[in-house]
Amino acid sequence: MPRLRPLMQDVLTWKASGTSESIISYHKECDTASAAGTCFMDAFRSALYYLGQPNLVTMEMWDAFEDTRPPEIQNGVTREDVTAFFKLLQRQSVPLYYDRLMVNLHSSSSANIETLHDFCKTLDAGAYITSAGEDGLAHCFVVISHGPGKRLIALDSFDSKRDPPMVVIPLRYQQWIKHVKWICCVALQSGYQCRNGKRKSKTQHKREKRLKEQQQQ
Repeated sequence: MPRLRPLMQDVLTWKASGTSESIISYHKECDTASAAGTCFMDAFRSALYYLGQPNLVTMEMWDAFEDTRPPEIQNGVTREDVTAFFKLLQRQSVPLYYDRLMVNLHSSSSANIETLHDFCKTLDAGAYITSAGEDGLAHCFVVISHGPGKRLIALDSFDSKRDPPMVVIPLRYQQWIKHVKWICCVALQSGYQCRNGKRKSKTQHKREKRLKEQQQQ
């Protein structure tokens, strides 16, 4: 069943937290805007798919981590949750470039799609998880940069039943964005290769071809 956030549960969680923040401010710190409540992992898996390692981090790994967190994580994922998960993956020797993964590249929370687009135009080629919001709700998706000044695309709406499993659209189509919370780069550890070494499997070649076709649409 999809994980929902009824208004009453929001109120109870806010009151139980003891925070001095307003209920709107409290809940907008969490990434929640997906029907299944999994937008952070949807974005993470989209980035890994783009990098050719779709099974490097799984939902089972996230579920095990989630069981160790306070119950508030059921209402949305905070930046602190994300950092703690990255640190867990590092301890488990998952081959990601953590010096880049741990850094928030976007220092200001004030941005719309135009300022975000301009900022991303300065990024090196790579896959970037982006947490952005609208009307108090935040959502994670992936920005793909092909290098400074080059075309930008967004990977969103992850669905493991599709192939490729995410929608590929120009970044400018994300017109709902009213503010940006954080951006981090997902990259494989330097020198990491899959077990097949430098040779790509037929599946990988087909995956890259389908993704390229969507980018060109």
